[in-house]
Amino acid sequence: MADVRADGIAVYVWRWANQPGGDIELLQIRRSGKTGEYQHSWQIVYGGINPGEKAYQTAQRELLEETALVARAMHQVEYLESFYFMPHDYVLIMPVFAARVDHGDAITLNEEHDAYRWVHERDVPTHFMWRTQREAVRFVLESIRTPSAAAPMLKVI
Repeated sequence: MADVRADGIAVYVWRWANQPGGDIELLQIRRSGKTGEYQHSWQIVYGGINPGEKAYQTAQRELLEETALVARAMHQVEYLESFYFMPHDYVLIMPVFAARVDHGDAITLNEEHDAYRWVHERDVPTHFMWRTQREAVRFVLESIRTPSAAAPMLKVI
């Protein structure tokens, strides 16, 4: 039987494509050939929670470590991404965070990644390979465009 773990996070980095309130672009980073699993696949910012660390702290740390970005704003998304990680035979359940950055924010990738791209929201169905990522993007976009009454309680920064 596969283990079930909840020791990771997912961060969907986004920016306004043209002007605030308009179209949205989402950041994808490509895993390099130096990584263990899923080499050369386009992903979002994922990371493992360190002992004693809160999930939202992990989201901020992993965003900085993997892209050198600091979010202008970040909030928890009311969605848990789940994924069966076949190489290690466990199910991973992750809280999802949305992190807003601006066009001028410079990206510097760590050694785990070798390229990045901005994906327009209309291209999500063809550019996000995992079903749970596509589902998460729907919730991310909804939380940006139509914040719920819970939005103030979901704010990280």
